[in-house]
Amino acid sequence: MTLNTAQTIRAVSDRREPSGSAQPLAPITVLQAVPAIRERLTCLDAYRGFVILIMTWVNFIGEMPGIPDWLKHAPATQDGFTFPDLVFPGFLFIVGIAIPLAIGKIRDTSVASLPVIGHICGRAFGLLLAGVMLVNAPRYDADISLLPRALYCVLLYVSMILLWKQGTEKKSYFWIGAALMAFLMVTFRGKTDVEFHSVYLETSWWGILGMIGWTYLCCSLVYVATRGSSTALMGVLGFMIAVYMGGHEGMLDFIPDWIEDTIGIGTMFGSVSANVLAGTLIGNLFLETRISATDDPATQRAIHRRRLKFMFFFAAGLVLAGVLLRPYHHISKIGATESFTLVCGGINLFAFSIFYFLMDVMQWRTWAAFLVPAGINALFAYILPDLWRQVLDMLGLGDMWWRFGWPFLQSGGPIGLINAAVVAMFMFSLVALASRKGLRLKF
Repeated sequence: MTLNTAQTIRAVSDRREPSGSAQPLAPITVLQAVPAIRERLTCLDAYRGFVILIMTWVNFIGEMPGIPDWLKHAPATQDGFTFPDLVFPGFLFIVGIAIPLAIGKIRDTSVASLPVIGHICGRAFGLLLAGVMLVNAPRYDADISLLPRALYCVLLYVSMILLWKQGTEKKSYFWIGAALMAFLMVTFRGKTDVEFHSVYLETSWWGILGMIGWTYLCCSLVYVATRGSSTALMGVLGFMIAVYMGGHEGMLDFIPDWIEDTIGIGTMFGSVSANVLAGTLIGNLFLETRISATDDPATQRAIHRRRLKFMFFFAAGLVLAGVLLRPYHHISKIGATESFTLVCGGINLFAFSIFYFLMDVMQWRTWAAFLVPAGINALFAYILPDLWRQVLDMLGLGDMWWRFGWPFLQSGGPIGLINAAVVAMFMFSLVALASRKGLRLKF
């Protein structure tokens, strides 16, 4: 986030403690003020990379035979969750942490600017568009479409790269990507089934990126409306849980069917958004207790302790609340129940606090260096595994990849898990290479 000179001086000279009382500081220069406003959370990039690594690995093992049940997604009828079920809540939680760090400057201004609102809406639209395209891609029918399946999928990923590539040359690529994406949208034809009723593009469940788009839009606008007040955000978090529970009991039946069928208000803006907002409260914590490069070690340790204390009790509260609410709708990822949201949010917060303690408090960072490139370049890391497979299929090398890259795919078991881990690390190495070459994507 960026503040002008006057805002920077005011934000530092009028720094406030949690009680709200102003604590005047000795005059300092603008250069000294900047670190207090722009504290970099190395642990956030590493934790994002960690979640992507786990996602890549569990996606590779999929329905591999001979693996324990806790490495498979829990069935819709099961009251509980498994290790892979924690991945999507982890993404949502991280999105929430990043919201205050990206738009937290509204805390220091009297009015939310139109550029901030425009940035939020533009980013949400990009996520929704990508989500719809990716959720429809598996049903692409080459028999009634213009392009072979592999070529279509590769061009889809190319259009995403051109649209969201970062760098000084971004504008020169953007319109080419937009034209290519429009072409792919118009020419898409897919198979129909119980989920998709048209050969044309449909929203369905919006896909992972689409759900992130809706919840990011909701929670970002809530953050703007509350001016980043943690007290207000905590109240809205409780309201979102109530929205899901009330909707489950029919209290949202007044909403038109076409809206509910398209978005799913009770789920999308209830329990799923609550997961993001829990992360937003943690991101806000780093704005309310800022560490300046000029702070003495004792002050920095005190701030770290205050943050870790809040994280621990908030995480414990989320888990306990989820356990207490479990009898109502059980713990279900497919149902996105309130208990699932709260328990998984608490677990992800516990895990994030470990990363924060090791990397930002203790300054032990070398062990997580391989996670950071994927954490910074998350969108590319997300699409790369399928992009790799589609490129090989387009070149006629798909069978060779499965034969030599996945020799233990069919047999599974412990050696299959290791095989999947090796391939996941290979993907991470490609992401790191792309990042070094300047290929970074961001909505």
